[in-house]
Amino acid sequence: MRRLMLALLALPACLPMQQLLETKRELPVTKVVLYQNGVGYFERRGKLRGKEVELRVRPDQVNDVLKSLSVLDLSGGTPSSASLPVEKSGDRLAQELPPQVRNATGMLGLLGVLRGAEVEVDGDEGALRGRVVGVETTQRRYVNGNGEQVSAEPILTLLANDDQLQTVAVSQIRRLTIGDKTLSVGLQQSLDISKSDGAWKPISVTVRLAGDESHDLIISYIHEVPVWRPAYRAWVESGKNIQLQGWAVVDNVSGEPWEDVNLTLVVGSPLSFRYSLYAPHSVERPDLSSRLPQVADAPPPPDVGYAPEDLAPAPAPMEYAAKDAAGSGYRGGRPMAKMAAAPAPMAMAAARERAMDLDTRMQTARAQASEQARAQEEVARRDAMQRSAQALVQGREVGALYAYEATTPITVPDRSAALINIVSRPIAGKDIFLFRDPQSGEAPFRAVMLQNGKESAIEGGPITLYIDGTFAGEGFIGRVAKDETAFVPYAKEGGFALNLQQESRNDALHLAKIVDGRITIQGKRVMTRTLKLTSNRDKPSLAYIKLPLTAGMDLVEPPKDLVRAGSDVYVPVPLEAKGKAEAKLVEATPVEFVEMGLSPQVLAAFRYYLQGTNLVEAVAGPIRELLAAQDERAALERDQDNLQRQQQILASDGQRIQGNLDSLPLGAVAADLRKKLVDQLAVTSKKQGEVAKKLVEGQVKLAAIDERVRTLLAQIELK
Repeated sequence: MRRLMLALLALPACLPMQQLLETKRELPVTKVVLYQNGVGYFERRGKLRGKEVELRVRPDQVNDVLKSLSVLDLSGGTPSSASLPVEKSGDRLAQELPPQVRNATGMLGLLGVLRGAEVEVDGDEGALRGRVVGVETTQRRYVNGNGEQVSAEPILTLLANDDQLQTVAVSQIRRLTIGDKTLSVGLQQSLDISKSDGAWKPISVTVRLAGDESHDLIISYIHEVPVWRPAYRAWVESGKNIQLQGWAVVDNVSGEPWEDVNLTLVVGSPLSFRYSLYAPHSVERPDLSSRLPQVADAPPPPDVGYAPEDLAPAPAPMEYAAKDAAGSGYRGGRPMAKMAAAPAPMAMAAARERAMDLDTRMQTARAQASEQARAQEEVARRDAMQRSAQALVQGREVGALYAYEATTPITVPDRSAALINIVSRPIAGKDIFLFRDPQSGEAPFRAVMLQNGKESAIEGGPITLYIDGTFAGEGFIGRVAKDETAFVPYAKEGGFALNLQQESRNDALHLAKIVDGRITIQGKRVMTRTLKLTSNRDKPSLAYIKLPLTAGMDLVEPPKDLVRAGSDVYVPVPLEAKGKAEAKLVEATPVEFVEMGLSPQVLAAFRYYLQGTNLVEAVAGPIRELLAAQDERAALERDQDNLQRQQQILASDGQRIQGNLDSLPLGAVAADLRKKLVDQLAVTSKKQGEVAKKLVEGQVKLAAIDERVRTLLAQIELK
């Protein structure tokens, strides 16, 4: 019999793990999917026997769970219902309880509440039954090593069934049974109020299943979780692709550990919201019985759709032994018995030369060995970095979302955070200089240009840069979609001078139409921004200059390797060491304007029209006359300008001569000089008259030309 009992006690340890799992009432979490909208999807899976399975959730999770709970029985069964305690607010429950019950705490407080109630007390002296009379405090005297001591001790008084009063020290009570059911329920409700005050205290959701057979269940739901966050590291080496490594920070505050779960991190934010389902809702309802339908409608037709190495040791130092001459000299650091004669001066010089040559070779060998060891160290570092950066997840597109799925089970203890490698791959890019605001005069940033490929998007987050194996700075990378390029500044550096020049002009103007003398000209407005960059660095550089695009204008022959990012462009400017370079950004937009006369834009459009092949002679003839008239008018205007300058000079000369005359004294002494000045004034006045006449004649001719131009324009019609 004893052996049989031991065998039965040891039996559960021999049961398979799956069979043990079948006896559990609460299924373990087996899958977690975290989204970037603040919710997580959870799956619990396991086998069990019986009709009920329990799901324990925190009060702050219960609304999301009720909104999304799904139960699947892979064994063929079906869930019949799910139940949970009705939520009542603490204030409402408290209003339903007597104040003595609401305020009772501890044994003494509870006994005060129970005065008059039937109770049964089990203590050191046995069981007592009766009604609670009250609790009083008595003085108890006792003697110890410190002498006589006095302590206060509460005593419970009970009225027994035989009308006797019995007392028992409260400290001796081991168990108290309340005979009044109402008070017992009230006490439980007051404890429920305290329970609801802590969000960490779970609510039990019981799922009932049809049938007593084995059930293979998947229970899934969502609830609010912290957003997972990516962080990146990038290793940059000259002439090589950038090695990008991304980690995701995952927080588990669900209230239970995630042990060996299938973890998925989803990029994107499906729509989600909060909605109160746990708290009962009551509304006042109007009576709309009169609106009951009299005829039932037929159901609509169904919708039909389609489902879419270790390091090699460094060479050992070379060892050299001094040669002995003719079997004599030093060998092995000890003098030989027989000393050789002193060497001749030439021999000593040759020996010194050989020693110097030997020393040079040794230094060269040591330098080569050090360089070889450094190169091997760099190779080992790079290999170790690539081994340590193996991604623990694989990515795939899920509709409009992108998911990183862990390739091995993940464990994250409750109230813990975990770093999970989600990206590890080479990415095209280079170390550059970036002018983010070329007009500010500020020094450029050192930056890394990342050119994402077609593998997957890169989510935004902090990034740490290592240049040639050394920490270089930190930056922040925004979301980089497939085939997009990102610039990540990480430090500032001077050594450059930038000059930005801007020019705007109208180009390719042509005649669109002429109606009633109104000339419509079409063409394009061209704006050119010239970037002149000077480098004071000892090495070649590649700079990118950020410029805003002009609204409504298009790029014309953009520079090679230009990067466009929304309403901005990044213009590349390669420079030699201590060199200068220039780049241009040209934009153009169509323009149209109306003129009433021969403005420079109209004349340019007329000449452009006459250069065409599809000429209409009825239009081309008058245009030629107009251009000839304009040339004539231009010549007349030049003559008028010359005449006006002559007129100004003659007027000035006349004023000067008149002033000289006014300053001469009267008499015979100045008579000759006076006569000469009078003659000069007459000649000047005559010339002024001739110039004035020519100016008037020129004005008349200009008016005639203008009239002829208006007449010719009125005769031309081009639509």
